[in-house]
Amino acid sequence: MKNPGFTLVETLVSLFVLSIAITATFAIITFNLNSANFIKNSFIASGLAQEGAEVVRNLRDTDWFKGNPFGSLGGPLAAGGTYCVQWDSEQLISSCSNPLKKDAGGLYTYDSGQNTIFSRTVTVTSVSAAELKITVDVSWPDHGGTKQVSAEEHLFDWY
Repeated sequence: MKNPGFTLVETLVSLFVLSIAITATFAIITFNLNSANFIKNSFIASGLAQEGAEVVRNLRDTDWFKGNPFGSLGGPLAAGGTYCVQWDSEQLISSCSNPLKKDAGGLYTYDSGQNTIFSRTVTVTSVSAAELKITVDVSWPDHGGTKQVSAEEHLFDWY
C-alpha cells in the first residue's frame, strides 16, 4: 500500500531538525546583540575616559594662564587624591554622585539628567615636583560583572 503523504515519524524528525535550526539562529542573534552592546558601552567608556583626561589637562593649562602653582588643577594642590570631573569643570570635584547622568543635550554630567551605567573617577598622583600622573577610570556593570576602561596621562610643569 503506497501513501503519498508523510508518516508521523517523518513529521517528528523534520520538526526536530527545524527546532534545532531555529534555536541555533536565536543563539547567534543573542550573542551578536550582546557583543554589539558591549562594544557600544566600551566605545562610550573610552570617550568618557578621554574626556576626563582632557578636562584635567585643560585645568592644568588654565592654572598656567592664571599664574596658579603647578598641580593645583583649579583648586588647592590636588596630588594624591581621587576626584571627579565633568565636561565643564573649572576644578576637580572632590565628592560626586556616581554614576554619571546624561542630560537632555546628550552630555554626561553629575548635575542633572537620567542616570547612566557609567561611573568615572580621576586619580591624581605626584610623580615628581614637575610631573603628575592622571589616571581616569570608567566602569560599568556588564553581565553580572564590572567592566572598566582606564586612560593615563602625564602632565608636566612646563612653566
